Amino acid sequence: MEQGVCFLAFEDREPIATLQVDGFADPEFWSPDDDPDTALYVHRMAVSRKAAGGGVGARLLDWAADLAAAQGKRWLRLDAWKDNERLHRCYEDAGFTLLRVVDLPHRRSGALFQRPSGRVPDISN
Repeated sequence: MEQGVCFLAFEDREPIATLQVDGFADPEFWSPDDDPDTALYVHRMAVSRKAAGGGVGARLLDWAADLAAAQGKRWLRLDAWKDNERLHRCYEDAGFTLLRVVDLPHRRSGALFQRPSGRVPDISN
């Protein structure tokens, strides 16, 4: 929190979600070919069970994408557990594209996603 990269979302004065957004591109996942400095990275996002299913996660990701745009970054990126297909669909619904899966035996994470910074246009209408 002191570094200004960890954020909390509140509802009725109670914390319901958290995420970290910073410029750290995990070198086990993001290579120099990814041009890591062109992105902000989401880490440790969590939504309370009480708030699950209410769109809080998607709103936080939109907020983070706006933050990336405000800082002149082209991308918002994250890594997710390789085997959590339901979570992968949530990220895809939030405008992310699965770039690749990095399969390291010592890491559960490794599904790499990115989306353009700024808001994803609503094409449902």
